Amino acid sequence: MKEQNSDTQKDRNFDDLAERFSRTIYATPRGQLRLMALEQDFSDCKVDIAGKQILDIGGGQGQFSLSLARQGGDISLCDISDEMLRLAEDLFDAESQPLTARSGRLQDVDSIFPGQFDIVLNHAVLEWLEHPFEALPVLASKVKASGWLSLMFYNLHGHQWRQIMNGRTHAPESANPRLRKEGNAPQHPLNPDDIESAMTGLGFELIRWRGIRCVHDHMHQKIRERIGQDAVNRSDLETGLQEPHRRLGRYVHFLLRKAQ
Repeated sequence: MKEQNSDTQKDRNFDDLAERFSRTIYATPRGQLRLMALEQDFSDCKVDIAGKQILDIGGGQGQFSLSLARQGGDISLCDISDEMLRLAEDLFDAESQPLTARSGRLQDVDSIFPGQFDIVLNHAVLEWLEHPFEALPVLASKVKASGWLSLMFYNLHGHQWRQIMNGRTHAPESANPRLRKEGNAPQHPLNPDDIESAMTGLGFELIRWRGIRCVHDHMHQKIRERIGQDAVNRSDLETGLQEPHRRLGRYVHFLLRKAQ
C-alpha cells in the first residue's frame, strides 16, 4: 500500500485488500449483481466482442473481462496492484483464456499499452483517484473512433441517500473520514451529471445510463431474505434503467460511444 501524507490521500492501491475483495465483493450477491448489470448493458447495446481489442484499465481481478474473453475478446489488463494482477492471471488460467496483464497506474496507461482499443473498461476506479476528472481525457484517448467506453463509478447520489438512511442526515459528499483514512471507502463519490458533461465534451455519446444496486442496497436485509435474491436482482436490473430510481444506485454504469 502506498504511503499517505496528512493532507491528501493518494490513489488507492489494493494489494492489501485483494484477497478480501475476492471474498467480500465478487463472491457475494452484490458482486454478482454488478456483473449481471454490466453483461446486460453490453448485450442490450449490441456491443460486438468477438475479435475486438479490449483494454481493462484498473481491471483488478478481471471478473468482467473474463466474461468478455469467453465471447472472443482479446483482453489487455493493467492495474496498480500486483496482487490483483496475480489473481486475474489465476482466474484466466483456470479457464485457459489468454490475458495480457501489466502493472501500472491509470495515468501511465499509454506507455503500458500504447495505441487505441475497440473497447475500454474502467470500473470502480475513478472514485479512488485523488483527481478523478483528470483521468477522463486519458480514458478517452485510449478509445478508437466509434469505439466503446464502459465507465462504472461510485455514485454521489446513492452515497448521500445511504448516509441519510444511516442517520447521517447532513448527507456528506465525501467518504466517512475514518473509513477514508483506513483506505476502505471510496474517497470521491461522483455526480453522474458531471461525468456525462465531461465525456460529452470529450466527443462521446452516452448510450446507456444504469444505476447498479438501486434496490439491493436500500432494501432491508430481512426483506431481501424473505423475497429471495433472484427477485431482488430482477427488480434491481429493471429499476436501474428508470428515472428517477437509477440516480440512487450505489454505482452508475455509463456505456459511451466515441464519435467517428
